[in-house]
Amino acid sequence: MKESWWALRVQLKALALWFLSGIPEAPGMWARRACMRLFLQSLGPKAVFQSGLRVTNPERVAIGAHCRFGQGVSITGGGGVRNADRVSIGPDVKIWSVNHRFEDPAVPIQLQGWDHKPVSIEEDVWLAANVFIMPGVTIGRGAVISACSVVHKSIPPYALVAGNPARVVGWRKRPDDADIGHLVEPISRNVKIGA
Repeated sequence: MKESWWALRVQLKALALWFLSGIPEAPGMWARRACMRLFLQSLGPKAVFQSGLRVTNPERVAIGAHCRFGQGVSITGGGGVRNADRVSIGPDVKIWSVNHRFEDPAVPIQLQGWDHKPVSIEEDVWLAANVFIMPGVTIGRGAVISACSVVHKSIPPYALVAGNPARVVGWRKRPDDADIGHLVEPISRNVKIGA
């Protein structure tokens, strides 16, 4: 009986989140801001959630102050997701903290379980439209991730990142080389531009 009650509670929570995500325009943004703190691990003031937000395991998702979420954002929170303050997330961004295990080819993937790895997005980060963040990634303060990038490893502070797989293509503010050497792939000095 106790297990049935907890299963029902989880399903009702998912139904409430689904309903909240579909309320359009300003009334929806107001309702989501007012109600999301009931579901999330923590929620800072003045967060904005546009319609279509999907969150699994919301009790493992922490969102800072003044964060903005575009339409259709999806967060898989089972491994833990932390957004610091003033994070801007474009439409259709996906943040995954859980992934299938697939190490043993003799066992079907669906039977191998899951990897849970936390995702951390530091302050003043912009994730443009359709970015995909993989489990275990930390995105450094002030980084900008270009549209449609697939981020599979951690990103240094103030980096401009693009591509699939995502790589550093520039800097908003260049940190000391000693601070980022382990995070950035070396760039060949023999590259000719426009050749």
